[in-house]
Amino acid sequence: MSFFKQFPKVEYDFNRTGVVQNMVDMFRHVKPLPVFLDNVSAYRFYEVINGERPDVVSTRLYGTPDFYWTFFVVNDFLHDGYRAWPMSQEQLLKYIDKEYNGFAIETNPTSSTAFPNSLAGRFTLGETITGSTSNATGTLTKKNIDMSQLVVQNVTGAYIGSLIGVSNTIEKITGSSSGDFVDTHRVFKYADAPYYYYREEDTKLKQPVSNAKHVVGGVADSDLAFVSNRTHEFELNEERSKIRYVDPNYIAQFVDAFKTSLNQ
Repeated sequence: MSFFKQFPKVEYDFNRTGVVQNMVDMFRHVKPLPVFLDNVSAYRFYEVINGERPDVVSTRLYGTPDFYWTFFVVNDFLHDGYRAWPMSQEQLLKYIDKEYNGFAIETNPTSSTAFPNSLAGRFTLGETITGSTSNATGTLTKKNIDMSQLVVQNVTGAYIGSLIGVSNTIEKITGSSSGDFVDTHRVFKYADAPYYYYREEDTKLKQPVSNAKHVVGGVADSDLAFVSNRTHEFELNEERSKIRYVDPNYIAQFVDAFKTSLNQ
């Protein structure tokens, strides 16, 4: 049973010529039915095994691949479709390599009351960023002002940033077209750069907090740890692997109720 076969058809004049064609109304959306939401026993939970496709999980749970679409209906985080389905470890590694390509240059805007190293209103996406000491160059592809990060790709050379126990390991970086410049603070591979900070003692909940380097009144750097972009993606993928599904005893009833609601 194909998911989109259950959607009603609508008439639409694609070329505005008066010729009307039938098309699937893909904009129809039905949330999980209240009768099922209120019935806790109608749902169970399953942890997707590395690399399992939705149709494979449907076959495992229901003995047929036809009910794969129900996972996307009853799990809020899967409403974006296949792109939200948990990736295999191999897919995840490839995704991280592509999505977090390049380096993140972190600045320290609270180094003085004048905030000389703030990124707000500075630099232009697409311009070349050059290190004054290293002569490293790269293309600016993203600015994360909250984390005081410039993300650069196509990097030649190595930008200079602070090292633990080593002083004066920073350099000025300048934008080729904007002429804006700041001092570096730390340089990371983008995948290993901070996604968010948390108090070092908060190892269980890891509640996000502001770094005093970036925000006045934030938590001192010495009291902080951080979750990297890489770790965040692994944790998110693991979280998405735990899906809710309709109990096999209720699946026929659920499908019928869904089709009825969809065509109302």
